[in-house]
Amino acid sequence: MKVLYSQIKELVPGLKADPKEVGEALSLTGFMMDGFDEVKFKNRRDYLIGFEVRQNRADCLGVFGLAREVAAYYGLKLKLPEVKKIAAADDPACAGGRLDIKVESEKFVKRVLAVKLAGVKNGDSPAWLKEYVGFHGINSVNLLVDLSNYVMFLTGYPSHLIDFSKVNGGIKWSLNHNFTEIKTLFGAVVSLKQDQEIIIRDDKNIIALAGLIGGQAAEIDDKTDTLIAEMAIYNRAVIRKNSRSLNIVTEASHRLEKELDPSGVQSAMELLVALIEEYSGAKAISRPFEFYPKQYVSPTIEFSPELPSQFAGIAISEEKALKIFNDLNFTVKKSGSGFLVTPPTYRQDLEFPEDLIEEVIRIHGYDKIPAKEVPKLQAAPDITPKNIVLAEKIRDILNALGFDEILSWPLTKPEDNAAANYSDWQAIAAQNSINDLYPILRQSIASGLLIQLDEYTKKNIKFIDIFEIGKVFGEQGGKYLEHESLGLMSAPKDKSLPEFKNNLETLLRSLGFSDLKYFNAKIKPALANPSSAWDIYANGKVIGIIYKLRPPESKLNVYFSEIDITLITEMLKGVKNNPAVELTQKLIYLDANIELNKNESVYKYLNQLEKKLDRKNLWALTIADIYPLPARLNDASRSGGENKTRYTIRVAYKELSDQEAKKIHLKVFDL
Repeated sequence: MKVLYSQIKELVPGLKADPKEVGEALSLTGFMMDGFDEVKFKNRRDYLIGFEVRQNRADCLGVFGLAREVAAYYGLKLKLPEVKKIAAADDPACAGGRLDIKVESEKFVKRVLAVKLAGVKNGDSPAWLKEYVGFHGINSVNLLVDLSNYVMFLTGYPSHLIDFSKVNGGIKWSLNHNFTEIKTLFGAVVSLKQDQEIIIRDDKNIIALAGLIGGQAAEIDDKTDTLIAEMAIYNRAVIRKNSRSLNIVTEASHRLEKELDPSGVQSAMELLVALIEEYSGAKAISRPFEFYPKQYVSPTIEFSPELPSQFAGIAISEEKALKIFNDLNFTVKKSGSGFLVTPPTYRQDLEFPEDLIEEVIRIHGYDKIPAKEVPKLQAAPDITPKNIVLAEKIRDILNALGFDEILSWPLTKPEDNAAANYSDWQAIAAQNSINDLYPILRQSIASGLLIQLDEYTKKNIKFIDIFEIGKVFGEQGGKYLEHESLGLMSAPKDKSLPEFKNNLETLLRSLGFSDLKYFNAKIKPALANPSSAWDIYANGKVIGIIYKLRPPESKLNVYFSEIDITLITEMLKGVKNNPAVELTQKLIYLDANIELNKNESVYKYLNQLEKKLDRKNLWALTIADIYPLPARLNDASRSGGENKTRYTIRVAYKELSDQEAKKIHLKVFDL
C-alpha cells in the first residue's frame, strides 16, 4: 500500500512529523515501511511511502485508513473529505426509477450498492490523476476508470463501472452456470470452472468476475454516455479461492479477500459519484440499488485496564489506554472494575481481549519498552493439565529405573484386546478404521507393549523393561469412556515378580503414595496367570493391576502392570508430600508372627491392625517374611481344614521409648 505524505498531511491537519517520522511511526504500529521515495505531484515535491499490510486490516488498504492510524498514534483528529450524499433507494426524487438488478448468489454476497449516472463525458484523465495511478503501477486508461481506481486507493473499496448501453436486459450477481470463458478488460481470455465463480452478468454476456476483474462485454470507453457504478462486498473466502484457482490477482481481489466493512460502501460510493459528477459532468439519475441483508455488528469485548501493563512489562495507565481507545474511535463503557469496548465496524480483526491489549501497546509505542531492561512481567498462570505434569514426572522416574518408553497405536486386534482387558467395560469399534486388522480401540496398554515385546524377543534382546503412557477406551452403560493410563512390562530372564513389584512401588512412592496394598484381582485378564494377578490399592482405592503373564513360547517370565493416571492425578491433589520429618527419638522395630488361612488376605489383616495403632506413633507397617507352613506343622491340614501361611509382621514405632513400644506391641498382637 502506497500513500503520499501530502495526503496524510491533508487528512491529519495538525500533523507536525516529517515524512520519515510518519513512516517510522506506522512501522512501529504494525505496518512495515518498505518504500520511501521523493516524487513530484501536482508540480510540488512530495514523498511516496510504501507499507506492507500483512494483517487482516482491509481498512488500511486505503489512504483514509492509514491516515486514521497516523492520527491515533499522534493523538490528532482525522478530517475526511465531505461529499454530497447520494439519494436513498426509496427517494421519489430520483427520476431514473429503479435499476433492474438482482442478487441470486445471496450466500456469497454481503452487500451491493449501485447507482446509474447519465450525461457522462469520458476522455483523458487530468495530469495529476495520471500521476497518481502511475505511483501505484497502473497505466492510465481513461477518466472514469482512473477515478474508480483513485477512489479504491483512497478508501480501500474497489468499484466497477458498467457501460449501460452495452447491457442486454437486467444485471445479475450469480454463480457461473453457463460461461466457459471471459475476455478481460486487458484482452486476456480466462477459462472458467462452472458452478464455482461468482459472476456479474446480463441476459446474454458475462460482464465481470465478481471481485476480481471486469470483462469487455460492457467496458467503459470514450463513447460511454450512461453508466452504472457498483460496489460490492463478498464472502472473502470465495474471492480468495477464485483468485487462486483462476490465477487472477488484482488490486480489487487483494482488498476483497480481506474483511472489508460492508457499512463503509456507502461513503466510498458517495465519493466516487461526487468525483464522476465533478470531472465528467454526469449526474446520478436512478434510485440506488441496494442489497444489504445483514448488517455487521461489532462485538463488545471485556477489557481489564491492568492487562496492557502486564503484557508489555511497563506501566501503561488506565487513562492512557482509554485515550487510545478514543483516538481509535472505539466505544467504551464502564463495567465493574473493567470496561466494555466496542470497536468500529471497520475493525473486524478485533474479537478478543488480547486484541484490545495489542491495540493499546502498539499505539502507546513498542519503542517505549526498554530494550536493555528485564520487563516487570506478572507470572502467567500454569494452565498445563495436571495429568500431563504427572505423566512427565512418571517418565523421569521410569527412565531413572532403566525403563524405555515406547509409543504404539491406540487401535488393536479384537482378540488381543479381549485377552488384555481387565476392566468392567465393553470394547469400542472404530468407524472407518485405517486398518481392517486393527478395528478396536484398546482397553489396556498391554496390547501395544506385547507387540513391542515380540519385536525385542526376535532381536534376542535380553533385558526388556518398557513402558507406555496413553489413552485407553471402553463403553459402559451406553457411555463412551477414556482415561490416561500407564503400562509397565518387564521380561528379564533373571528377575522375579518381587523385583518388578519393587520398581512399581518405587514409582508410586516417589509420586506420593505410601499406603500400597495388593488384593486378588476381581477381573483377571485372559493374558494373566490366574494365581498371580492382583489389584493395586493406594490409599484405599484400586488404581490398577499387576500380574504375571501366562508362559509364552519363549518361556520368558513376563510381568505387566497398569496404572490409571487420570485417577491418581485426582488422588494426588489431596496428598501432602512432606520430605522431611523431625524425629526426637530412635525408631523401634518389633516383629510379630501371625498365621492366616490360605483364603484370608494379609492386607485386610494389616488394615485392621492399623486401626488398632495410633498413627502418631506408627512409622511403618510391613511384611518381613512369608512362610507356607508344612503339613506336619499345620493343624488345619490334620483336621481337614485349609492350609495356613505364617507372616512375620514388622512394625516401626516412633516417638516412643522401648518399654512404651513393647507394651503397645504386646497389646495389639495379643502376645
